Amino acid sequence: MALSATALIVSLDPDFSQTMKNLLQRWGMAVEVAAEAADLPGNGVDVVLLDIRQQEGGGLTLLPTIRMRMAEAEIILVNRPDNIQPSITGMQAGADDEIISPFDTDSLKNKISAAIQYRRKRQGKRSLLKRFEDAMTAITFAQAGEYDTAVEVLNERKEKYPSRPPLKKRK
Repeated sequence: MALSATALIVSLDPDFSQTMKNLLQRWGMAVEVAAEAADLPGNGVDVVLLDIRQQEGGGLTLLPTIRMRMAEAEIILVNRPDNIQPSITGMQAGADDEIISPFDTDSLKNKISAAIQYRRKRQGKRSLLKRFEDAMTAITFAQAGEYDTAVEVLNERKEKYPSRPPLKKRK
């Protein structure tokens, strides 16, 4: 099963980063790697693997920046079994899940797959809410007698997501 998504690996361990990058790319993912805040990309990341194994929680200092820049991304902490407090802190600070090292590749693939599915489900709900918001805005304009503006609001949405022909303005 190919995982069609973009992942970001955040780790100070270059060997770990390279191993994870190679593995995720074999699974069909686009992969970026960062070791510090300056290396972090902006939007477009679906899943973040944040390595906190060796840093006694120090890797968590990047978590707020990651969450701010990539608000839609699912963040999975990569931790070791005896590193409990940073795990709790990370989850409270916005991480979505955790995997304990050492782990097998099937477990990692399952975590990442679940994160991608959850992210897509959240995006679908937002899309539905956005369509509802656009419809309500158009209704408000139509009720106020601004029919052409109502049509423009709905057609803007159609240009972004063309599924039906645009509405025509009144003559």
